[in-house]
Parts: sequence; C-alpha cells; structure tokens
Amino acid sequence: MIKQSVVECLNRMETIIESSGKLPFSGKRAVDGVELLELIDRIRIALPEEMRQTEALIAERSRLAAEDGVGIASAQASGADGEVFASAREEAEVLLMRAEREAMEIRLGADDYAEATLASLQETLDRTSFVVRKGIEELRRRKDNPEAR
Repeated sequence: MIKQSVVECLNRMETIIESSGKLPFSGKRAVDGVELLELIDRIRIALPEEMRQTEALIAERSRLAAEDGVGIASAQASGADGEVFASAREEAEVLLMRAEREAMEIRLGADDYAEATLASLQETLDRTSFVVRKGIEELRRRKDNPEAR
C-alpha cells in the first residue's frame, strides 16, 4: 500500500466523488466504494504518523526554546552577579512555559483537525452508503417485478 498523507487521501476522495457518474433523476453519484474504503484505510494509517510527527516537532521546539533560555542565562551569569543569573533563569522558564503552551495549542489544533476531517469523511461515507443501499433496493425491486421497468 502506498503511503499517502491525510490531505492527499482527502483530495483523492474528493476527485473520485466529483468525477463519478451522476445517478439519473437525483443529485446523487455512483462512486467506487472499494476505492473510497481503501483511501479511508490510508487515512487511518497516516493520521497517527502525522500526529507523531507533529508531537516530535513540538517536543523539539520546546527543547530548543529551553536550551536557548539556559544558554542566555549561562552567558549572563558568567560575568555578572546572582541577580542577573536569576533574571536569566526566569526568562528561560517563561520561554519554556510559552513553548509548552504553544505545543498544547498545536496538539489541540491537530486533534480538532483530525476530528473535523474524520467527521466530514463519515458524512461522505454515510451519503455514499445511502446511495448504494438505494441502488441495491432498486435493483432488487426490478428483479422482483420485471414489468415495472
């Protein structure tokens, strides 16, 4: 299975839906359910990986911000008294807290994005499933009552 990003999979799903044939006398479309289900599987695989990558970037950003703050504090303390060192330590703590807050905001944003994406996907699948059920019902109706054609 080719690894694709969530956005690539969603774009492909959109293309499949937009290019699918329209059912007569309705605004509904006939789509390749197997292909859509395969894309859903790819999204399920890609989402956790993208979340791990996001969290790794957040952790690295926090670490760099903390190192930056400690480096500033050490440089100031080497030629100054304890007051300057304390001030630098405070500044480092503020930077670290800010980085942690930003990391949390990014995580929450990623979760919101994933939830919205999955909800949209669920809605599309529900509509597709409805169309498929109606198509099956219509074919069975025709099969059971050949004169109704």
